Amino acid sequence: MNAEGWEPPLTSDPRFTRWLAVAAIALTVPSLLGWTFGVPWLVQPFETFPPARLGGTVMIVAGASGMIAKLSGRRSLARRLALACGAAAVIALVAAWQHATLPIDALARARVGDASPVRDVPVSAALLFLLYGVALYLLASEPQSERRRTVTGALSALLVASTGVLLLAQLAGMLGTDGAWAAARAPLHSLLASLLLGTALLQRNMAHEPGTKAPPRWAPVLAGASTLLLVLVLWQALVAREQSQTRDRAAIAAEALDRAVQRQFLGVDRAVGRTAAFLSGGGRIDDAAWTTSFPLLVKETDGLVGMVWMDSAGTILRAVPATPLWPGVQRQLIDFMSKPYHRDLTSMRSATTTALPRRHVVALHDAPWGIALLYPLDAQPSSPSYGRTVVVGFVNEAELISDFAGDARGGFALAVSRGDSILAGRVAAASPVYSAPLQLGARQLTVSVSQAVGTSRSTLPELVLLLGFSVAVLLSLTMWQQRAMWAQASSEGMERMQLAIERATDGVWELEIPRGAMHRSPALMRYLGIDPTVLDGGFTAWSALIHPDDSEAYARALDAHVSGRADAFECEYRLRAGDGSWHALVDRGRVVERLADGSPVRVLGISADVTERALADASREESERRFRAMFDTANQVQLLLDYDGSILEANRAAGELAATTADALQGVRFWQAPWWADDALTSERVQDRFVKARAGDTNRFEVEVDRPGERLASIDFSLKPIFDQDDRVVQVLVEGRDLTMRKRAEESLREIGALTTMGQLAARVAHEINNPLAGIQNAFLLIRGAIPGDHPHYRFVGAIEREIARIAAVTRQLYETYRPDQSMIAQSSVILAVTDAVSFLEQVNRVRQVKIVTDLSRAPSLVPVPDALLRQTMYNLVQNAFDASPPNGTITVTAIVEQDECVLRVTDEGPGVPDALRQRIFDPFFSTKDRTVKTSGMGIGLSLVRQSVHAVGGSIVVHDRPQGGTEFEVRLPMTPLDTGVLR
Repeated sequence: MNAEGWEPPLTSDPRFTRWLAVAAIALTVPSLLGWTFGVPWLVQPFETFPPARLGGTVMIVAGASGMIAKLSGRRSLARRLALACGAAAVIALVAAWQHATLPIDALARARVGDASPVRDVPVSAALLFLLYGVALYLLASEPQSERRRTVTGALSALLVASTGVLLLAQLAGMLGTDGAWAAARAPLHSLLASLLLGTALLQRNMAHEPGTKAPPRWAPVLAGASTLLLVLVLWQALVAREQSQTRDRAAIAAEALDRAVQRQFLGVDRAVGRTAAFLSGGGRIDDAAWTTSFPLLVKETDGLVGMVWMDSAGTILRAVPATPLWPGVQRQLIDFMSKPYHRDLTSMRSATTTALPRRHVVALHDAPWGIALLYPLDAQPSSPSYGRTVVVGFVNEAELISDFAGDARGGFALAVSRGDSILAGRVAAASPVYSAPLQLGARQLTVSVSQAVGTSRSTLPELVLLLGFSVAVLLSLTMWQQRAMWAQASSEGMERMQLAIERATDGVWELEIPRGAMHRSPALMRYLGIDPTVLDGGFTAWSALIHPDDSEAYARALDAHVSGRADAFECEYRLRAGDGSWHALVDRGRVVERLADGSPVRVLGISADVTERALADASREESERRFRAMFDTANQVQLLLDYDGSILEANRAAGELAATTADALQGVRFWQAPWWADDALTSERVQDRFVKARAGDTNRFEVEVDRPGERLASIDFSLKPIFDQDDRVVQVLVEGRDLTMRKRAEESLREIGALTTMGQLAARVAHEINNPLAGIQNAFLLIRGAIPGDHPHYRFVGAIEREIARIAAVTRQLYETYRPDQSMIAQSSVILAVTDAVSFLEQVNRVRQVKIVTDLSRAPSLVPVPDALLRQTMYNLVQNAFDASPPNGTITVTAIVEQDECVLRVTDEGPGVPDALRQRIFDPFFSTKDRTVKTSGMGIGLSLVRQSVHAVGGSIVVHDRPQGGTEFEVRLPMTPLDTGVLR
């Protein structure tokens, strides 16, 4: 990062482009060797291509050298060479336009004896290298804007398309050496070099194209130009083919006319020749022949308009018709006959037959007839009298030809002209498609053949041109539309993504690396209070807002990503907002667009304002600091264990308990801590408790540990699992509370509770003697009635009665709630306890006539509860059943095992327990028995049973039987109750 903004990393130019330029220069070597050593076939290897020109070679070397200079980073030299290539192309165009020969080309042609009539520098080659020079200049210019790259790509595409089409057209022989398309022909080495250099331009331009699925900017130009040029060449080939076929047919029509006219002219020649032969053979020449036979011959012979017999002085001896000759015609004949005939006798031999005399064909001037046939009447041309008299036949060529030129032949209109005058036929509106000479003796005529009016012509070339033009336009429009649709979709996708992201974070940002342009979400700019026009300055303006302490780290992180050293860009930094305050931002991004050579073009990312989070992090750090202080200053032991049981964190209290520092405990397994390091059994039990906590169970245990310098300390440890987001245990929290002081207080209170214990014992005794005492009291009442008042010991009766009443009152005062000792654990026989209780109570209550049924077939042999507790429970429940059962009723006692529990059930057939009293029957001193019943107690039996059962971890409930009566259900655990005491 510098004052001028972001500088993208440099990338090396592809070697492929450099080799293309070198190959273009190498193409000039054969022609240079040909000019140097005078080898023509090196200059023109194929006849379909014109010979190489030295001016074209100069353009190739200058253009290729400019590309190499550009690839080497010497842009200034590349621009100068591009201008030189363009200037040479312009000079070549001017020379071609003026049909001039460049001096260097004239010198090179002289070396190989080239006398070809084509232009020295073809127009097509000059135009191609002019395009290349302009494109190379734009490519080597700085800075490279989007518009400049687009123009460069379009010119490069046009260059490649034009060169390819011209090369294919010349290989196929579609461009002739004459006509309008002759200027499009170019030497082979110029076309190949132009194709290589155009490809190099495209390759270099593609290196700056984003790697997207859309066609490049220049693709529509390449496709359209290639298609259009190919269609033009094909159209021209079809037109040339049509014209060639038309000329061939026109030539046939002209030849037919020529043959017909020659036959007719031969007939006229024979007619005049027979007349001359007749006169020359001594035939009588009288007026009858000239008035009857010869006029008939002239009339019947087409084209023969008259005959005369004249001497060398020009005197007309006879004439048919008998009209005077034109003065000019007579004078021309006299001049002709005055010449020595022997000079051109060979050319004057009659074309009719060797029997006819020799004749002369004279082209007449200033006469209504064009040709005169002269037959000397002397037999021997060498005799002195040869040519003193001649027979002259006058031929009207217009009349001779009109019969043959008047009709259209094969869709053509034929016309015969002499100079600018039309002798016969008609001229069509279109220009002649074929012209040929027509020789009638000494008369030179011209036959012109043109398309007849109304003649249909093939529309295939125009159809191909129209369809090809449509395809070129549609192809270009399709590719342009595809790129436009891609750009629109990309823009819409960017907008949708920006809207979606802005709903979840604070905004998106985009950085164009080549130009250093930056875009930030308007929502973020508004939130920060920054004027959006600030971003007109690009990345440099945004960097100026970054805190000086963070700017270097930001630039370093961005450079690491765009240069490929980091997979993504992420940086948290401080930025000055519009109100001058500093906001904490987090930028995350990634390069989303690269050139073909891998150079980064565009970075897209998201930006989040984490100012509140930063404040929260600071607050959290402060909270953690306070928590750490509280953690270290806490009086209870606190440990954090990992999944393997190693101590991760320990507070000061833990270190003091181990007579070491908290840091010294880190890494030690919890069950190997100094507190129980010398007790293998305790260590094993502690490890077992840790395994349970790691499995997800919270557990507690109490243990006595050695404290240095003091007596044993009683510590209550609790192990609590810590779960992660997937509900898996990752750590275990250990808390240890020192119960030593509490234990000491309990010892002090234990002495105070001795009286309470004695009271509980008294309550038990009172309850046990209450029933016998009631029986004694009833028996004493019977005995008292049997003792008379005058009995000497009657005075003791009252005393006994008073003492019994006092004992009853004392026992009532001794009743208190009883709770069994929870530390009492023993094994008791269910069957023995139930059997003893049933047998004893059955004897005691035998007068009630109640039957007891027991079912112990599925009873467990032992249960982990005290025997006294089990017997007390059975005595109370069975006695209550006796008290509630009607005479002749049945009591059922069963014992079974259900789900690790021993279930005892005692049922009777009594009236049941009302719903209103069902919850109160277990309360102390509450009873539903009639006080008159001798077994009625103080209402603490069921209360004692419930307390005893709960003390061993069991439960007791009461149900109403469907058939009547009450059922008490006691559930006792089959496993000992865990009191938490290890030792």
